[in-house]
Amino acid sequence: MSDDGTARVPIPAEILALASSTLDDVDRPAWPPAPDDAPSTVRRVHALRRVPLGELTVEDLRLLVGQHVALGTSVPLALGMLRHRPLLEGDHYPGDLLMAVLHVPDEYWAQRPQELAVLREALSRLDPDDPDHPALEDDELTRAASRFRA
Repeated sequence: MSDDGTARVPIPAEILALASSTLDDVDRPAWPPAPDDAPSTVRRVHALRRVPLGELTVEDLRLLVGQHVALGTSVPLALGMLRHRPLLEGDHYPGDLLMAVLHVPDEYWAQRPQELAVLREALSRLDPDDPDHPALEDDELTRAASRFRA
């Protein structure tokens, strides 16, 4: 039992192993280091491919998804975070991770109906009256989300 009286559920070994894996491990081939003269975003993305998946932050995932890097791994990780808290914030504004996910190409979602269902679940939790709901120009979040609403 945990301190709050709930039963502890052991984490399966394969999940623990995945958490210590990196994008270079699961999304082959591994990328070489970025060139020294590469823009900072490119250097950051290359470096993030060597961070254990369990250590990636909201901002890390926002950047990876926004750059369409290893979407088959980065999007499910992002959705796991967004499922119950769709307005998670990276370095920019509440909901910036969600906005990155909403800009993933339609072809990705067409091949992954279960992930699309999780995205729709996250979108169902959006509340425009929430004080954290971003006030974006022309209600960009609502517009981007509208293509996914069932």
